[in-house]
Amino acid sequence: MNNSITKLMGFLVLLSFFSCKAFMYGYTWNKAENKYYLVTGDKDNFGDKRIKYIKSFHKQSALANFLNCDCNSRGLPTFIYEYETTTKCRGIRLYYAKIDSVFFFEEPKKNNHGSIQTNARKMNETEHQSFEKLKTAK
Repeated sequence: MNNSITKLMGFLVLLSFFSCKAFMYGYTWNKAENKYYLVTGDKDNFGDKRIKYIKSFHKQSALANFLNCDCNSRGLPTFIYEYETTTKCRGIRLYYAKIDSVFFFEEPKKNNHGSIQTNARKMNETEHQSFEKLKTAK
């Protein structure tokens, strides 16, 4: 009986890790890295899940503030691209097709999860083409 309780408790602890957004952020990183994903507003869409995990993982950072900001009509990005910098820090590009803009956020140094904005610019032709491919693949 004691062994069964121990197994049940272990299972419940393991289950709680899989429901944790910060855990899921790291767990799904390999799938997200170096790929474009649409953000559609559908809770089952991978890009939308990544946005949710990012908001939770990067709490109280410039990135989370940018994504949570209700101060303008920007809303959520149209699509995203996550990557690792040469200094092994994580970064993300947030693409807003409606305003033809991309915003870059990166961790300032390894293991500092307070991502900051490093760049902003208009989307280039390759990025417009990537967006069109994402829309047709959907």
